[in-house]
Amino acid sequence: MTEGDDPTPKAVEDLIAAGYMVERFDEDPELWRVNGEVMTGAELIDEARRVGLMDGSGPLR
Repeated sequence: MTEGDDPTPKAVEDLIAAGYMVERFDEDPELWRVNGEVMTGAELIDEARRVGLMDGSGPLR
């Protein structure tokens, strides 16, 4: 997968715009902290889709 195919940056941007607090998890940069909950990139994308910020199409990591 190329970097342009990764939906994570869009999910982060959409969640922040919706009022979520999103940041990289310090102990492991592959993880994210979303409103205090530690998530993988796939879980972060799932959260954005669950709340209707992203559609269900596109590649997942």
